[in-house]
Amino acid sequence: MAFRFNFKKCGELFQKPIPVGGLFEKRWARMGAYGLLFLLGLKLVAFLVPIPKQGLFPPSSTLVFDADGKLLRAFTAPDGIWRISTSLDQISPVLQKFLIAYEDQLFYRHPGVNPLAIIRAYRQNKAAGRIVAGGSTITMQIARMSEPKERTWYHKLVEIARAIQLEQRFGKRRLLEIYFNIAPYGGNIEGVAAASWLYFGKEPTQLSHGEAALLAALPNSPSRLRPDLYPERARRARDKVLGIVYRKGLITKREYEEALAEPVPDARRELPFIAPQFCQELKDKYPGKPRIYSTLKLNRQLLAETLLKEHLKGLDGQGISNGAVVIIDNRSRALLAAVGSADFFDNAAQGQVNGYRAPRSPGSALKPFVYALGFEHGVITPQHYLEDVPIDFSGGYSPENFDKKFNGIVSAREALGRSLNVPVINVLLMLGENGLYPLLRRINLSTVAADDRYGLTIALGGCEVTLIELTALYSALANGGIYRAPQLTLEQPQNPSTRLFSAGAAYLVTEILSEISRPDLPACWEFTSLPKIAWKTGTSYGYRDAWSIGYNPRYTIGVWIGNFSGEGRPGLIGAEAAAPLLFDLFNKVDSGEQGWFTSPATVDTRQVCAVSGLVPGRYCENLITESYLTDCSPDQECSFHQSYLLDPRSGYRLPPHYHSSTNAVEKTFIKWPPRIAAWREANGYPVERIPPLIPEWQRLQPGQAPVIRSPSENYVYHLREGIALEFQKICLEAAAANDVHKLYWFVDGKLLGVVAPGERLFYMPEVGGHRVVCQDDQGRSAEMRLVIEE
Repeated sequence: MAFRFNFKKCGELFQKPIPVGGLFEKRWARMGAYGLLFLLGLKLVAFLVPIPKQGLFPPSSTLVFDADGKLLRAFTAPDGIWRISTSLDQISPVLQKFLIAYEDQLFYRHPGVNPLAIIRAYRQNKAAGRIVAGGSTITMQIARMSEPKERTWYHKLVEIARAIQLEQRFGKRRLLEIYFNIAPYGGNIEGVAAASWLYFGKEPTQLSHGEAALLAALPNSPSRLRPDLYPERARRARDKVLGIVYRKGLITKREYEEALAEPVPDARRELPFIAPQFCQELKDKYPGKPRIYSTLKLNRQLLAETLLKEHLKGLDGQGISNGAVVIIDNRSRALLAAVGSADFFDNAAQGQVNGYRAPRSPGSALKPFVYALGFEHGVITPQHYLEDVPIDFSGGYSPENFDKKFNGIVSAREALGRSLNVPVINVLLMLGENGLYPLLRRINLSTVAADDRYGLTIALGGCEVTLIELTALYSALANGGIYRAPQLTLEQPQNPSTRLFSAGAAYLVTEILSEISRPDLPACWEFTSLPKIAWKTGTSYGYRDAWSIGYNPRYTIGVWIGNFSGEGRPGLIGAEAAAPLLFDLFNKVDSGEQGWFTSPATVDTRQVCAVSGLVPGRYCENLITESYLTDCSPDQECSFHQSYLLDPRSGYRLPPHYHSSTNAVEKTFIKWPPRIAAWREANGYPVERIPPLIPEWQRLQPGQAPVIRSPSENYVYHLREGIALEFQKICLEAAAANDVHKLYWFVDGKLLGVVAPGERLFYMPEVGGHRVVCQDDQGRSAEMRLVIEE
């Protein structure tokens, strides 16, 4: 307890008359009054003179722990000192008792100064002819440590005054806490917590009796007693403390003997250096915080670091030097592992870059979210057909698939499973304003610009993402479409949740991604004990980034492989460079015993046309089963299969309900959409032509008009100087349904030529604006405006 001056009694004493009866009594009264005035003056000074806050509360080092309290990494204070701010409750009570018994037995009784100790020290110093004792209380030592000065009697008086001031400002427990935080322990170690970690590798709550005795002795002469330099001196000093506390009855004989037998550390301990980029991130996020308890799990972190290093050894010969890994707990959204690079100290590979926070092109890794939106908004179902043919989108954008091949027609399930490029762009076009960009902006993805500068390319890696945010996005698929940013620390409040799409849409995507063949296992892998996962890869343009993200109900794991320099390498393909590490991680962190996702109530199955994936029409014969969303999936009837009446003599098609010919033959044809029909014919796939309508009915027949594929809409063609016009002809090409046999091209009202569907015609360019019309032999037409400039 702090010393408190009693003003009331002081006043009563001054009011009493000086006793008469001799000179001694008068002098006693006068000295008492002066003494009280002196104490009163010290009391006023204590409140008027500012205390040295910088010396009493210096900046702290930072320790970063995993979720179980295991140390990951430590940082020195800004001044380069190991000093870990610690509350008294975090310091061993044994150490507290040992310190008081050894340094200041009357600590809880004196007002900051012990006159008897000062007198005793004065006599010892005078006898020795030099300063051998200080007589300082713990409070006086705090005053000296907070304002270091040369040891003189004048400065001793200053310490006394400061000690009394500190006693007035702080309670005894607070003063003891301050002492334990600024006391020197040798070298650049200050404070008992730093000493405990660097000498014993533990928190000061876990000290043994021998360790506590050593730490009680060291501040008395930290340079001379440093155990890492002078272990024998340190041992003798420790034993001296143990002897004192044993004689005072603070420990038993057995505890005393066991403490004497404990070894004295002869070197500083190497503090852990795990998850260095992640720990730096938390230190920067919480500046000055002494202890940060993260959500990482040490075993998961070490496993991820080890597997990444081993994996990269096999890629080193291909010029691939680095990678990053993130593991998220899908239940709590806690970050369990965060590997920023393979080797933090590898300068050649830029190992200090934080790879899981580095913005990189995701390649195809965002495609699942386009399909989830397509399911959510009812524009597609898993079996719904999509066109996979060459096409020029607005602005001359002509995406290709990874293998440079096209498939004509594919289902959404196949398009996502094979990561085809053109189909996902078509889905993005169907979504319109409900596309991928608004979804990424809703979750405040840090790398996505506030203005939509990406266009259709956003689905194919046109934007940048970070590994941790991309992995968190996939975790939303594992949580029924609900996104939540990962939690990094135990103290951090839960991040807000955002629903991106329905649980049903997330389930449909998950089922597709879980069916993708795993390169590490045979086709019957589902009958093994290995965990089932849904997964996707990504490869950025120029082979600069290889991604693989996977999830199951328990975990979501993200892997990035590449070079921090941005250098592309042929081997940087997601399925080859990143996916094997993803599966290796899953096989080791997950037992696979948690089961699989439960189908939501909105997911059901139905029969659809095997060709179009649409609700079967009258003439659809081959049906397959698909999963669909009962609340939003489209119920459009298939129009691919159509039945026609044919005149057996002429071969012409007869109009519906035509009764003049009793010998008419009914036949079912597949009426392909124009682009698909043109692609199939151009690539040698059979397209059965629908016979033309009898001449007298042709002009009355409705249907799909041709689709102009070239020239590109809204594109301005510029003539190149010095090149003959003959070599700058503009290609005219259109796709038409398979009931069309001829296409007629007109430019500014003049017939340019007649071709078959898919066949090209070339136009000699003329400067100016032109009206281009393509008309089929059924009278249906499409037109566009062509602009040519010099």
